[in-house]
Amino acid sequence: MEKYIVSKKRVADHGEVYTNKREVNAMLDLVKQETERIDSRFLKPACGTGNFLTEILKRKLRVVEARYKKSQLGCSYSK
Repeated sequence: MEKYIVSKKRVADHGEVYTNKREVNAMLDLVKQETERIDSRFLKPACGTGNFLTEILKRKLRVVEARYKKSQLGCSYSK
C-alpha cells in the first residue's frame, strides 16, 4: 500500500492532496469506456505523482495489446 504523509500546513499552503490507488481505480471505473478508448484524452491540470495518468496509460496499453497482439506476429520492421 502506498503511503503519503502530507502535513496539514502543506495541504493548506499548496493544496496537496494525494489519492490512493484504490480511489484512483474506483474513479476511473466510473468512466471505464473512456479509459479503454485508445483515442480518448484526459486532462489532469495538476498531476502530482501522476497516479491518475499512469493508471489511464496502463488501461489503454492493455487494450492496445489485446487488440493488436495477433497482428504483430507476421510483421517485421526495419529501419
